Amino acid sequence: MSLDHLLLWLSARGAGSWTQFRAAVEELHVQHQSNSEDDAEAERPGSDLPVYHEVRFALQRLAHVEFRPGNTGHAWRVVPPSLAFMPGRGACGLLCGARSVALLERLGETADLAVTDVGGMPQRILVRGESVADLAARARALGLHIQESAPVAILCAVPSVRETAVWATAEVPATPGWTVHRFSPLELQWTAIQQDKVGRGAAGLFRFALKHQRFYYLCWRGRTYQVPVQIGKYAVMKRRQAALSYDANTKILSVPAVCRPPLLIERALVLCSGILPRFDPMSSRVEYSDVRRDVVQLAAQLLCQEVR
Repeated sequence: MSLDHLLLWLSARGAGSWTQFRAAVEELHVQHQSNSEDDAEAERPGSDLPVYHEVRFALQRLAHVEFRPGNTGHAWRVVPPSLAFMPGRGACGLLCGARSVALLERLGETADLAVTDVGGMPQRILVRGESVADLAARARALGLHIQESAPVAILCAVPSVRETAVWATAEVPATPGWTVHRFSPLELQWTAIQQDKVGRGAAGLFRFALKHQRFYYLCWRGRTYQVPVQIGKYAVMKRRQAALSYDANTKILSVPAVCRPPLLIERALVLCSGILPRFDPMSSRVEYSDVRRDVVQLAAQLLCQEVR
């Protein structure tokens, strides 16, 4: 079955545990055909992640479902049905979050729907009207949340990758047996390092792996933090090392696959088009389409990078 069936099921349930999500992906026989590199680190020419992780990344990036670590309580929750207006498109919004057959029928009766089948994601549904104000009013009447200029709004609420106030302080594992690597900002790859050398004045981003466990620690100005891997990478890179590239004619922003932006910044880039980024195996770069220059500038500022 497709991701559309899964999203309908998740929407009907509303929230649940990680175990329930995995079971739903397996029981609905979801086949995920990705058009992007879906590994959290994106270092391989092809992702070998389980399908339920690939599906999770797709639903997160498209603002359909929110996930949180752990397997207690509600590990996932569907975003309330929302209309995210896209920069430069006027009275056109992207349908995000929970959806149902009844909601789609009501939307179709009050507005113009443009439905597109795209591999690796639920159908992209664009909702169009005569004016932004009229479309927003019609959507609110159906119970939808409205987000004006969604990509810009997200980026204006996201902290910089070097905002230490939002990092969680932590101690690196002291027990032996971990496989440790250090991220090289210059070479954009991980290099092996002895475990006992971490914490002896060494600065940088370190990956601790043991069986199926993987943790990332950032040693920064004499303190140690546990951070998401993409935030850690951008924190240690200089302003040109991420090699952000933007083509103003095609409105395509591209980054090396190993330098995917943190989740919320990437979500803002994805919501510019409503389509997941494309992974180019020839260049090993990830491409985000239909991104306006002002969105690129905001994202680059948060990533502490220059754009070429």
